[in-house]
Amino acid sequence: MGIVKYIFSVLFVVSAFYCTAQPDPDPIPMPPPPTPVSGEFQDEEPMVFPEVMPAYPGGETQMFKDIASAMIYPPLCLENEFQGKVFVQFVVEKNGKISNIIILRQPEGDLGKMLGNEAIRVVKNLKDFTPGSLNGEPKRVRYTLPIYFKIK
Repeated sequence: MGIVKYIFSVLFVVSAFYCTAQPDPDPIPMPPPPTPVSGEFQDEEPMVFPEVMPAYPGGETQMFKDIASAMIYPPLCLENEFQGKVFVQFVVEKNGKISNIIILRQPEGDLGKMLGNEAIRVVKNLKDFTPGSLNGEPKRVRYTLPIYFKIK
């Protein structure tokens, strides 16, 4: 009986060392940190879920219409019939202006980067939002927007 306990003890110790010796899995790549905003809002962290979300003049429908009308499909993407979805994140400041625009996700490769660059250009040209608020006080709010590139 003693030898069986000894064998199980050795197996337990060896398996414990084996489990702890495994390398860490590859970390999930994170987007680069947003560029700090100059001015009065820089030290306040943007909210994600305020009491009242920022509103685009005319609503989301108008925002997507403005995006579609301002979008210039990259010619090389058109030639290659390249389509995809780009997730853009930005901060709506207390005054309604857009800042800290970053790409969260875009299609792979150079053509995907072209779509990402066009998405940033379009978002930079959006009208000012009505700012989000908490307890009636305007707050900086992080806003994520999917932009679809689809050839009709």
